[in-house]
Amino acid sequence: MQNENCNDGKIEPFPILAIIDQESKFTIFEASEDSILEPEIRSAGQPFSIIVHPFGYNEQDKVNGFVRWRITGKEQWNEEPLIKTDSNKWEGSWTPPNSGTYEWNVELWTGQNHPVREDVNPKEVRLLKVERKDLILAKWFKLDKNIFRNINRLPIAKENDVFLLPVIFPNNQKGLIGEDGKGHYSMDNNTADAFSFGELTHKLASNGITLGMEFPIKCSSQHPFYLDDPHLFNGDGVMDLIGEGWESRRKKWENIFRFWIVQGVEIFSIPEITCFPLSFWDQTIRSLKKDFPYISFVTDEKLSDDFHNRMISAGFSNFETDLINKELTFDQHQPLVDRAHDTKISEDLECTTEDKNIVIKTKRLSTDQYLLNIDNKDSSNSRSVMISINHKSIELSNELIYYARDLSNGNAYRWSGESNEIFLRKGQGKLQFLIEFNN
Repeated sequence: MQNENCNDGKIEPFPILAIIDQESKFTIFEASEDSILEPEIRSAGQPFSIIVHPFGYNEQDKVNGFVRWRITGKEQWNEEPLIKTDSNKWEGSWTPPNSGTYEWNVELWTGQNHPVREDVNPKEVRLLKVERKDLILAKWFKLDKNIFRNINRLPIAKENDVFLLPVIFPNNQKGLIGEDGKGHYSMDNNTADAFSFGELTHKLASNGITLGMEFPIKCSSQHPFYLDDPHLFNGDGVMDLIGEGWESRRKKWENIFRFWIVQGVEIFSIPEITCFPLSFWDQTIRSLKKDFPYISFVTDEKLSDDFHNRMISAGFSNFETDLINKELTFDQHQPLVDRAHDTKISEDLECTTEDKNIVIKTKRLSTDQYLLNIDNKDSSNSRSVMISINHKSIELSNELIYYARDLSNGNAYRWSGESNEIFLRKGQGKLQFLIEFNN
């Protein structure tokens, strides 16, 4: 799937307020309290801009500043200057090169010389979550165990779409992993073997499909980890990753993930992430991404808003769970994955608006996916725009629910019927939405 222009839309800069203190330095505040708790989200290669409004200084004072950023876990900070663009407005920007979790902060001061500071105050550090832009666009197929018996009859998909494998490890009737001394390094003989798994991964890689797998973490009494140290497991099959020696046990799990990454798996879907402590996920994902920066961890576990944000900060990705969790069926007689299926201008989906300053173009990505490009000719103010949608073969009744995903931030919006409203912020010139009718 081509992702051209997916980052062309202008994003409103992140707002910062700065109040000067007695030492000629500024204390930094966000305009919204929620922004402290929930990381901003961007796609790799997409600029992240900050706009700072300083207060409390004398007009004759010279104000200097910069935005500082680094990928979480690194020691070295990168710095980009803040440039004065108005009488009381400074702007800065930096571009995260790869997916991952980044730390950033703003420093502002008056005078010629920067105040001496040895360390960055952790309370002043904010987070930016950067996702793979191809996965934001991707369609997710949750496959069943029969896939290994029908490798030549895969769902029709596009390059960069995701095939999520079911649980392939040996497991008992309760779904706990482990049987006859085999665990997460092995495959259930009734599901797959090394030959069929290798054949599948080869076909997917040849067609540009991203491979993911369901990865339960609860172990049965027949799991090799349990057989070696039964006293380290509770009655639910969860290993102790807090007590003495937990780091060596954490590394055992990390090695399992490394094994499957080498086999071609790029996404791990963990059903019960709260079984393991936050420190486990933070250290494991950080370590893995040093060698494999393209991998992603996701979950369909229902989490509180607070814990959800904490897991995002620990390295989990923020893809919509309704897309990952939806089991998409397929015709056993369909041909192999069609990699050469090109994007083309849509002739069966028509989108219009009465706003004369809006130009809308659509492209068909698949039979039920469309790319909606919006060109806002007047971005001088914020406003709501009503979009009228007509599909030649689908009756868009008010009962039909479908989704529009804003590709600038990955958020999905629930739409219905033939008329839906979008909100354009001041400064937004171009937007892109992924429209999906397969829900």
